[in-house]
Amino acid sequence: MSNFQLLTIDGDPIFRLGLRVAIEQYPDLEVVAELSRGTEAWRILEARSIGSGAAKKPADLGILTVETLNLRSPPTEALAFCRELKSLYPNLPLLLLGGPLTPELWAEVQAAGANGYCPKGRDISLIIEAIRAVASGRTYWATDAAANSEIELNAAVVQTVENSAAIAEKNADNPTVDTPVHKKMLAYFCLSGLREIDATLAVVQADLEEIRAAAPTDLPSILDGVVLSGRRRELLAARWLVSQLLFEGKGEKAEGRRQKAEGIKQRIEGRRQKEEMRGENLLNNSQLQLANSQVSAEDLAVATNWQNSLFDSVAAKLQFELVNLTGLPLEIDILRSTKKRELMSSILRKLKDLLEELRFSQVQQTQLSQKMPAILRDLWEATIIDFFGRYYTLPTGENLVFDGSQTSLKVGESQEGSAAYLLAGSGVEVVPMLLADADVVAAQILEKIPMTVDFFAHLLFEIPLTVDNISCVAGSPEAMQRAEALLENLAIQVASGVVQPLLNNLANIEEIKQIFYDGKLISTREIERFRNDLSWRYSWDRYFVEPKAIFESRFWLFVLGDSGIKRISIYAPRNLELAQLSGWQLALTLLLETRDAIAPRVRAVISLLGAGVVYVLTQVIGRGIGLIGRGIIQGIGNSLQDSKFGKNG
Repeated sequence: MSNFQLLTIDGDPIFRLGLRVAIEQYPDLEVVAELSRGTEAWRILEARSIGSGAAKKPADLGILTVETLNLRSPPTEALAFCRELKSLYPNLPLLLLGGPLTPELWAEVQAAGANGYCPKGRDISLIIEAIRAVASGRTYWATDAAANSEIELNAAVVQTVENSAAIAEKNADNPTVDTPVHKKMLAYFCLSGLREIDATLAVVQADLEEIRAAAPTDLPSILDGVVLSGRRRELLAARWLVSQLLFEGKGEKAEGRRQKAEGIKQRIEGRRQKEEMRGENLLNNSQLQLANSQVSAEDLAVATNWQNSLFDSVAAKLQFELVNLTGLPLEIDILRSTKKRELMSSILRKLKDLLEELRFSQVQQTQLSQKMPAILRDLWEATIIDFFGRYYTLPTGENLVFDGSQTSLKVGESQEGSAAYLLAGSGVEVVPMLLADADVVAAQILEKIPMTVDFFAHLLFEIPLTVDNISCVAGSPEAMQRAEALLENLAIQVASGVVQPLLNNLANIEEIKQIFYDGKLISTREIERFRNDLSWRYSWDRYFVEPKAIFESRFWLFVLGDSGIKRISIYAPRNLELAQLSGWQLALTLLLETRDAIAPRVRAVISLLGAGVVYVLTQVIGRGIGLIGRGIIQGIGNSLQDSKFGKNG
C-alpha cells in the first residue's frame, strides 16, 4: 500500500493536533506539515513545492477546513484561500472538512476547486476513507440529506428573523418605532444561540444517521442511538423555545402599528369630511390616491408581520417528528420523514404565493365562498408540480403497465374501465397523471377541509376569527392559536390530497417506492393493507364520524405537536349542514338524539333497580343467611356444651 503525504490547513491548532493524532494510527498516511492560513502557509507550501521538482506538488493531499455553519454569510475567506491554493498548485488535491452543506454552499465549494468534501462530525473511519479516495485521484462528496434539509429550514428561519431585525434597525430613526435596548440584546443573544444549536444539531443528526444506516444489533450501539435521539429532541425543543423568544413582542408591535394605521385612516377621513363641508378642495385626486396607498401599504405591513410569525411558527414545528399519533391512517403516513417535511414546506410556500396572488387580484371578501373550491384546487395543483417537478417522468427500461383500475381510495366510487398505460421505453409523465384525479381529490378531501373561507378571510382581510363564540381580532393570542391550528390542518389535508392520486395510480412502482415511501411500507402486501385501511377510514368518517361531528357542532382538525400529528376538536355552528343531512346520516343523528333523550331515564331506572337488588341482597337475603348461620353456630356450641357436661356427669 502506498504512503500518502498530507498537509493539514486549519486556524485551530487543537483541531490540527487531534487530526494528526488520529491519522497517525494508519500506517499508509503521514502528516508532513500543519499549516494555518496566512503568510507562513504560503512560505511552507513554496518550500515543499520546490522540493517536489517539476510536479510542483507540495504533498499528496491538502486537508482544508471550512466553517459552513454560519447561516448568515458564506465562508468566503476559506473558499478564497482554496481558490488561490488551486491556482498556484493545480496538481494538489484538496479535501475540505466542515459542517453540512446547503445547495448554495455546495456549488461554491465545487467552484472553488475542491476535490472532495466530508463533514467534520463524521466518524474518523469515514474521514480516513475520504482522505484515501481524494489522495488517490478520485473525488469524495459526502451527502446527508436529512441534515442538509434541516440546515436549510433553520437558515430560512434565521434569515427571516435577521431580516426583521435589519428592518427594525433601518427604521430606528423613525420616531414612531421604538425598539427597547433589552429586546435588541435579547434578539442578538437568541440569534447566537440559534447558530450554536444548529451547529450541534447538524453533528448529532449526522451521527444518528450513521448509526441508523449501520442497523446495529449490539446493545452499546443501540443505546448510543437512543441517547442521540434524545439529544436531538432536546435540541429541537430548545430551538423552538429560542424561536418563540425571538418572535415575542411581535403582537404588541403589530397592535401599535395597527393603531397607527387606524389613526391615519381617521385623520384622512376627518379631512375629507371637512373638505366636503367647507367646499374646499385642499387635496387633489393624485394626493388623495397617494394618501390611500400609504394607508394600504401600512395595513399590508401590519398583516404581513403577524402572518409571517404564523407561518414561521408552523415551519418550526416541521422540525419535530411528523409521526401520526391520531390512531387514524393518513395518506402521508406512507412517505418517509424527509419527504413529509419537504411536502409540508412546499405547501406553506405555495400558500404564501397564493395569498399574494389573491391580494394582487383584489379578490373581495364576498367572493371567497364562490372561489374557494378553485383556490384550494390551485394550491393542490401548485404543490404537486413543486413537489414532484413539472416534467418528472418515470423512465421505463422495460414494458411496464400502470393499471388505472386499482381500487380507488374514494368511498363509493369505482373506477370503471380498466385504463392501462402500456409503456415501451418512453416513460410516463407523473404530474399529468396525478392532476387527472383532481375531481376525486376535491370531492373527498379538499372540499371537506373545515373553515377555509373564514381562514382565508382572516389572512386576506384580517376578519376576526370566532373562537368559542368570542370574536378575536387578528394578531391576538386566541386568534393566532386558532389560525395556527387551521393552517396546520390545511397543510396536512392538502398533503394527503397530494399523496392520494399517487396511491391510486402509481402505488406499486418501484422507483416511487425507493424515492418516496417509508421503508416499512414498500412491500405490495403492506401497501394494499395501507390502502384498505384508508378506504375503511373514509367509510367510517362518511357514515359515522362526520354526521356525529355535525350533530355535536364541532370540527376535527389535524395539528402538529412536539411529538407528532395529533387530532383536536373545535366548536363551530353547523346548523345548515345538519338540515341538509339525509339517509343514514340523518338516521344516525336521530339515533343519537333518541339516545340522549332516553339515556338519563334508562340510567335512572337501572340505578333504581340496582339499588333494589342491592337492598334485597344485603338487607333480606344477607340478613337471612346471617341468622341461619348464627343459629347453626349456636346449635353447634350447645351440642358441644351438652356433650361436655355429659362426660363430667
